[in-house]
Amino acid sequence: MAGALLWSPDPVISATSSTTSAPPSERPADRPADVAQSFVNVVFSSDATLAANMTDASDAATTAIRATKTGMGTSAYQARLAATTPPTADATTAEVAASVTWTLPNTSLLKYDIKIPLQKSGNRWQVHWAPTIIHPQLTEGASLTYRAALADGALLGRDGKPLVAGTIPDGIYKAITGQVGDVKGTDGWEVGITTGGTFTALDGKKPVSGEKITVTIDPARQAAAQKAVDALSQGAAIVAVDPSTTEILAVAQNKALSGTNPFIGRYAPGSTMKIVTAAAAMEAGLVNADTTLPCPAEATVGTRHVKNADFGRDSTPFHTAFALSCNTTFAQLGHQLSPDALPAMAKRFGLGADWTITGVETNTGKVPPASGDQQVENSFGQGNVVASPFGMALVAATAASGRTPTPTLLRGKPATPNDVGAAPPRAAIPALQSMMREVVTSGTAKQLAGFSTLRGKTGTAEAGGGSAHGWFVGYTGNVAFAVFVENAGSSQSALTATAAFLNG
Repeated sequence: MAGALLWSPDPVISATSSTTSAPPSERPADRPADVAQSFVNVVFSSDATLAANMTDASDAATTAIRATKTGMGTSAYQARLAATTPPTADATTAEVAASVTWTLPNTSLLKYDIKIPLQKSGNRWQVHWAPTIIHPQLTEGASLTYRAALADGALLGRDGKPLVAGTIPDGIYKAITGQVGDVKGTDGWEVGITTGGTFTALDGKKPVSGEKITVTIDPARQAAAQKAVDALSQGAAIVAVDPSTTEILAVAQNKALSGTNPFIGRYAPGSTMKIVTAAAAMEAGLVNADTTLPCPAEATVGTRHVKNADFGRDSTPFHTAFALSCNTTFAQLGHQLSPDALPAMAKRFGLGADWTITGVETNTGKVPPASGDQQVENSFGQGNVVASPFGMALVAATAASGRTPTPTLLRGKPATPNDVGAAPPRAAIPALQSMMREVVTSGTAKQLAGFSTLRGKTGTAEAGGGSAHGWFVGYTGNVAFAVFVENAGSSQSALTATAAFLNG
């Protein structure tokens, strides 16, 4: 039973690792309990040799005591000796029982009982060293250890490593962390015996697991996109997605593009809108890829006067009109479409559609229903059509995959569709893909012809005040993307940024 030593008139009954003591030569040596008490008083003090020198194996004791002191960290040790009967005068061995309490760093308690063996050497008692003096289950070479049991929830990058600020754009990082909160969970703890590389728990509390959430941004593609837009003096943005999964791979903007971001900033898409118009015209039965159509340099369609960029042809196949970006051809097709044809087709490509995307606010754009004359301008991306770089990246991804996009920024948390169209027209997709390749090989983006699998569409969009925005949207391999350059004057800067992005 714990308490004062029955035969000691003034015993010390507890010890902590901070207690100091007189050197062994000054301690009482005629009673085992006095030696045991002095031992526990200093066993986990700053100098392990104080206690070790009271044993008959000081080297082994020093090693073991230091190992447990290190393993238990800032834990506080206390031992209370049990009342005992003094040995007879001729006894050469003795044993003193004690109750040990460790106060762990988290204020939890580890309690157990030990027995301290002693033996007489000459007329003095000393501790007979054994690892069980530290803990009854301790063996030679083992030590007590306290450690945190970490919750494994984390915000992860695409590479599986913890995502930290600076890895992705700051605004996106803050938006994600603001929405998902602390995903780590609650840490637990454990205390036990370490032997070599093996840990055997004695007590503890399991962690409460949090979530493991992977942000879909690809660090390499993000870096390439950021470098490409940073090289431009005008405001610029690049959004890239994986067309097979519609996971968002990169979202970059330079400092010159201020006051908005690529997810919500909306601009006239210019001739990149012709991807949608071509699909609508083909589904309506107005054309196929080989239909011969007029492409005059200028034309009045309805009440609108439309011009091409310094070229015209009496007639040309539709696929060539697409590759050369013939405004007059598309104006005539747009004029023949029903008022809801472009809005409906745009939503089937993700433009003007709406999703709730965990981690970020988005706005793909708007393609409103229009009368025949208004739809003339809308058909080639002017009028009252607007699109975000994000929205146009979804258009490119849909053209690449032939599937309705479901954009995702946090893996396992797909977007919730709120206003999304049906699947894109299956019959139109192969023709679109072929025409987008022709844009690169012999059309308005032929400076990118060296990218052997690249398909896309250029766009120059009047922005008022005599300025114009530049666009290129396209896909290659597992990357679909939109490049936007503000007030660029033409699509040239967007093509330059595209090359830099793909080379990066």
